[in-house]
Amino acid sequence: MSADELNASETQAFLTWRRSLARLEENKKLVLTPFEKNLDIWRQLWRVVERSDLLVMVVDSRDPLFYRCPDLEAYAREVDEHKRTLLLVNKADLLPVSIREKWAEYFRAHDILFIFWSAKAATAALEGKKLGSSWEDDNMGRTNSPDTKIYGRDELLARLQSEAEEIVDRRRNSGSSDAGPSNIKSPAENTAGSSSSSNVIVGFVGYPNVGKSSTINALVGQKRTGVTSTPGKTKHFQTLIISDELILCDCPGLVFPSFSSSRYEMIACGVLPIDRLSEHRESVQVVADRVPRHVIEEIYKIRLPKPKSYESQSRPPLASELLRAYCTSRGYVASSGLPDETRAARLMLKDYTDGKLPHYQKPPGASDEEQALEEPAGHDLVDLDASDSSGTEESSDDKSELAPNLEHVLDDLNSFDMANGLAPKNITTVKKPKASHKHHHKKPQRTKNRSWRAGNEDADGMPVARFFQKAANTGPMKAG
Repeated sequence: MSADELNASETQAFLTWRRSLARLEENKKLVLTPFEKNLDIWRQLWRVVERSDLLVMVVDSRDPLFYRCPDLEAYAREVDEHKRTLLLVNKADLLPVSIREKWAEYFRAHDILFIFWSAKAATAALEGKKLGSSWEDDNMGRTNSPDTKIYGRDELLARLQSEAEEIVDRRRNSGSSDAGPSNIKSPAENTAGSSSSSNVIVGFVGYPNVGKSSTINALVGQKRTGVTSTPGKTKHFQTLIISDELILCDCPGLVFPSFSSSRYEMIACGVLPIDRLSEHRESVQVVADRVPRHVIEEIYKIRLPKPKSYESQSRPPLASELLRAYCTSRGYVASSGLPDETRAARLMLKDYTDGKLPHYQKPPGASDEEQALEEPAGHDLVDLDASDSSGTEESSDDKSELAPNLEHVLDDLNSFDMANGLAPKNITTVKKPKASHKHHHKKPQRTKNRSWRAGNEDADGMPVARFFQKAANTGPMKAG
């Protein structure tokens, strides 16, 4: 197939795939998240998958399933049945050892090849920096299992090379070497020196801003690819020779289509650019839902408003409450005189992505009881619940004491309605021995049934009015 034929075939297949997604979204009433629509970026992914013997999918350790793409793994097996996908769980230094153990059990149960890794720690080791004794004790002293420990640079390179060589040997033994990536070359790849019989190629793929380029730089030992917090820095795949036996291939980050996540969740996770967000409160609400209230207050040194008495005391803070408290403490004011919530939202989302706000997701099936045992703040939550329950008991006692006062108020209202002729006729009320109507100075309104008149306390049967009335049938007045 020539280059023009390959280009036309890929373009037609890509357009057909996008039309199928649009029909699925319209017919099934599903919401499709933003994804990469540039065909050139997808071509970089296809070239990397075809070249590679071992495909490494880099994911964020705080939510590995969000960044994992099972469809990409299936596509790699379609290209070559012997090709395997390894899950490189980056930023593993942000996870406690107990959470890493749970994720390791989940990956083993689902037959997922995985490695825990920290590009930041590997880069610091190359530069001679120390991450602190707490990190070393957490990783070295308490971790004896090879599955839960965080790999170093040399260990990861050796593991990647052994896994790729095993795939190549399996392909040769099965007699399907003709379908291997060493024979799949496009005219643009002939000068790149693709895989031969003496070396193996390891390709790195995944979402933007998960640390692919940082991992490549740490493995190479020097800065060979651009690194930035803004997703989409890498525009073209790069082939890097580590040794005569190992070649690394860095692919640009792609945002794969998904029906499960939301746009705001993708912004909070750093997949979509934070600086381009227009609706900031929805993305900040994702942060408020995942980070505990006391952790936010401790890190930012702010006081968040407590829930109302009629709300759940354990509810997460609202995005508006969090942003206003943050703006007040920092003095962020917009030109309109209102709190600059957009600026505060961008800073908080970047802190959330960089790990300043600690958070992590547990594997599916983890019980809440285990989470309560792991989090030391669970005791504080119990105390809060106990105080809340005692407060509700006290409030119920106060309500019982206030109940008689409410009855007196209702009686006064009923008597006021009777005095003004507003009460219905079919309702009979018990008259108090001491009526307060005698001292009521408001002039009542005249009605047809004369109910505005008061009864005669002398019991002579004659009505008595509360205003001056000229006497009737008295005759002419005599001059004195």
